[in-house]
Amino acid sequence: MKISSALFVILCLGLGACTTPMPVETGYPLTYQQKMLSAHHWDVMAIDVANWIYDALIGPSPEQSGDPAVAAQGDRPIITLYVQQPRYESSADEAFYNLLTTHLVERGFVVTTNPSVGYPVSYDMQVVADRLPETTKHEVILNVSVMNAERFLIRYSNIYYIGDKSQYIAMQPSASRIIEVVGP
Repeated sequence: MKISSALFVILCLGLGACTTPMPVETGYPLTYQQKMLSAHHWDVMAIDVANWIYDALIGPSPEQSGDPAVAAQGDRPIITLYVQQPRYESSADEAFYNLLTTHLVERGFVVTTNPSVGYPVSYDMQVVADRLPETTKHEVILNVSVMNAERFLIRYSNIYYIGDKSQYIAMQPSASRIIEVVGP
């Protein structure tokens, strides 16, 4: 009897070793995401990006450090930037371009309209639709890059909820042809 019990235990252990537990699917922990509801929110985002570029290229601004000695130094480097025009013609792209340019100038950057001078600053916005059973929510992914030749100096990406997606949809140029009309 002891032998059959021992054999049964060994058999159960052997079969148990052959099964592999499957991973249990879980959700991500709760996070928060900003929603763009007005032009003011785009201004806040442009300020955030301008501050981020300033911090990455120059260092913490005197307002952020709170150290009067930093504010009194005044020996920060002069950096020239070329903010590239938006690739697509949407109201959001145009607004962000203008707001970002303004806030970069306010922070002391030399911003040029000459693409052959300065570090190019480019950005793109990608609209993503989250289709849930009860609703469709739209988000925009913002990517900002500052380049040095073929190398990324800095890169910034963030995701925001948006209200009306139509302000982000680019007005695609219509396909047109020039047709020569020859008559008698």
